[in-house]
Amino acid sequence: MMKFLIVALVTIGPALAQVGSPQKPPLTDREQVKADRAKAAEADKSAPATRPWDRDADGKRPWDQKPSKP
Repeated sequence: MMKFLIVALVTIGPALAQVGSPQKPPLTDREQVKADRAKAAEADKSAPATRPWDRDADGKRPWDQKPSKP
């Protein structure tokens, strides 16, 4: 009986140790482009609309005309 258990353990053990995780197939070129575009669009939405480094102390851009004082 003990020999049967040892033989069963030796033969069945490696089969039970294998993990049958399904792998996703790689993305096609079209799917990759769509994913990249979606990621870029999301980054544009979350990016700040104003850039503080291109504004003066009064909040105007250097190329905007400043109102002349009468």
